[in-house]
Amino acid sequence: MVGKRIAVTTICLVALICLPTPAHASSCGLTRYADGTAGPSVCPDGSANQAVAAAYRKSTPAIMGLKGDATRRQIQAAVCQDRTLNASGPALYDALEFQSASLGWSRSVVNPVIRNVVRDRYC
Repeated sequence: MVGKRIAVTTICLVALICLPTPAHASSCGLTRYADGTAGPSVCPDGSANQAVAAAYRKSTPAIMGLKGDATRRQIQAAVCQDRTLNASGPALYDALEFQSASLGWSRSVVNPVIRNVVRDRYC
């Protein structure tokens, strides 16, 4: 009985250590929407949907080229660059959500940029 308690405790500790890491990548299918975008960008479990990554790299290459340590300024500059290449508002939004889930961006960093996209304030 004591051995089982130790095993359960060990499992719980390992799970707690894993919580702060970025969400893992998974695939929850690909849907092409009438406006030319693809989704969903994030699966129901909160992980980035790898099934749409290729579509996002094509429509929003600057956003998709960012790394996990990107600053808000870098993210905003990538949005402006992709908008200049005619990426739509929904495509920008989806790519930002994908990258946020994929790279573990802090919501305090990415949410202000997303709010600007939703308000049609790109640059």
